[in-house]
Amino acid sequence: MCEAFGKNGHETTLVGKQCGNGPIDDIYGYYGAQRNFELDLIHCRPFKGVGILTLPKLYVRLRRYDPKEVLIYARDIYGISLAVQMGFRVIYESHAAPYNSLVRHLETTLLKNPHLIQLVVISGALKAMYMSRFAIGRKNVVCHDAATVPGPGDPGDLPWPPCRRTLQIGYTGHLYPGRGIEIIVDCAKCLPQYDFHVVGGTEADIAFWKGQAPGNLYFHGFLQPAITHHARARCDVLLMPYQKVLRNGHTAIDTAPWMSPMKMFEYMASRKAIIASDLPVLREVLDERKAVLLPPDDTERWVEAIRRCEDRRFRDSLAQNAYEAFLADYTWEKRAATVLSGVEV
Repeated sequence: MCEAFGKNGHETTLVGKQCGNGPIDDIYGYYGAQRNFELDLIHCRPFKGVGILTLPKLYVRLRRYDPKEVLIYARDIYGISLAVQMGFRVIYESHAAPYNSLVRHLETTLLKNPHLIQLVVISGALKAMYMSRFAIGRKNVVCHDAATVPGPGDPGDLPWPPCRRTLQIGYTGHLYPGRGIEIIVDCAKCLPQYDFHVVGGTEADIAFWKGQAPGNLYFHGFLQPAITHHARARCDVLLMPYQKVLRNGHTAIDTAPWMSPMKMFEYMASRKAIIASDLPVLREVLDERKAVLLPPDDTERWVEAIRRCEDRRFRDSLAQNAYEAFLADYTWEKRAATVLSGVEV
């Protein structure tokens, strides 16, 4: 989003936390982002509550700016609550319902504050939830997530096993509960004539699922964000088997009712056929012209859909329709423009 704000002509600085063992030498290169925005990172150790404990350092950074000259855009409820108390105009982006009483209190207070210019939510379902719980009025906009338009590049250095001349089926993302990795394992067992690829997951998760997977299912582990599009480009079909209950890795709350996964838009951008779970929130973006939509827990239907993708014309039609919808509505630049539409910056 910071890169997109920069491309749209806004002077942008990303203030964030840098947790971990040490800094990445080239953060922009790691994420494949242009250097059209500044970084101002707060170094800290990762532990529960770090968002609150870094507020004094955030306060020092915000003191450098004139609240009359700067607009704050944030997902962090603690940081944005501090910013409005300091007199900044703010836009708050939410990806889920409040997950504890403190967050609920802070959001209730924020949504009443006159310095809040706009609430951004990632799905119509999430907007309906906020409207049912809070008096948000007209200061809200639905902005589904987005993706970067893949550029040309040589994937030759990407680690990849020798594959057969057959359908290549892929999945990229985490292996948390609810992501549907069990469906992928079962499909690989039922379809030994195809190669399956999973990119992502922790070492512990990969070790667990490798013990249940057949030989035609390859686990590639974590790839830095800048090169994951090369992995998707090596596939013919991309799977998105989200289950009806989905837990994220941080709060353990169920995000399935209102999610807008970046994976979906990255898949659309890749110009590959998509097979996805038929969940109401995903239908806000996908339909039968753009993807095969299936019950999330019906392995037989997933196997049948993968076999159907042997038809090159069928999968190319799905891929092209999804790609055109992506270009029209779901690039980061389009999203940034929508967020700021009607806002005086």
